[in-house]
Amino acid sequence: MSDEIEKFVDVPGGFLYCRTRGQGQDVVLINAGAADLRMWETTVSWLSDIARVTTFDYRDTGLSSPGTQSYSEIEDVAAVMDAAGVSSAVLLGVSDGARRALGFAHRHPERARRVVAVAGTFGAFPDPSPAEAVARKEMLEHFARRERVLAGAGIRAAAEVDIDAWAPALDARERHKMIGLQVANSYFFTLEDYLGFELDPPVKTRFSEIGTPISVLVGGHDFESTRLWAQRIVEQAPDASLTLLPEADHFPMFSAPAQFEQFLRQALR
Repeated sequence: MSDEIEKFVDVPGGFLYCRTRGQGQDVVLINAGAADLRMWETTVSWLSDIARVTTFDYRDTGLSSPGTQSYSEIEDVAAVMDAAGVSSAVLLGVSDGARRALGFAHRHPERARRVVAVAGTFGAFPDPSPAEAVARKEMLEHFARRERVLAGAGIRAAAEVDIDAWAPALDARERHKMIGLQVANSYFFTLEDYLGFELDPPVKTRFSEIGTPISVLVGGHDFESTRLWAQRIVEQAPDASLTLLPEADHFPMFSAPAQFEQFLRQALR
């Protein structure tokens, strides 16, 4: 689009690719782990009519550089915002992006007006309840199956297994898109040593310390662990609300686009 601005942002040890489009309040979109900013194209197409939207590729994905030294995920977000001229924004993160958005809000509360945490994933539960322990076991079984498929049949087959588990409600077109993005970012998907770091101790133990308003969204067809993490955020954060979309999965912008748009428009108001 003619009003879209593309930049490569220098950061310690590398660079980040980012795009900014639209006018209005600033919104920063932070994507799922083994994808890149292309996952936001359908969202940006309508969101840029009411907001100035910034997206970027993580290190090791898309057009950004690989991670070559230890680096802060949070300060990478800050560098993108600085380059785009964004002093403060609504941060919308999906999956691992929700973790990064919440970590950013904890570290830089003055720059985060709201966090929209969609299908947040955080790994193992600290002090898990019985239900959380069962849900974590289900996740580990999925990861083990994905690794067996990767070793035996390669990245495309592993991506299909992964996306079909996380996102069973996608139609054929969006399923192909998410599988393709994971294959395109297979460098990240198969990293032996991930060099990024967040808060210490991690944000999953510090939801109660985040004063920024948080809008949590989770889909009824997502993993049980994702739904339990959504509950944890709402129970522990001082200012958080939960929305469940029964028909959605891990990627509600694709599996329930109309409902996702309605939710996000309300959150931005």
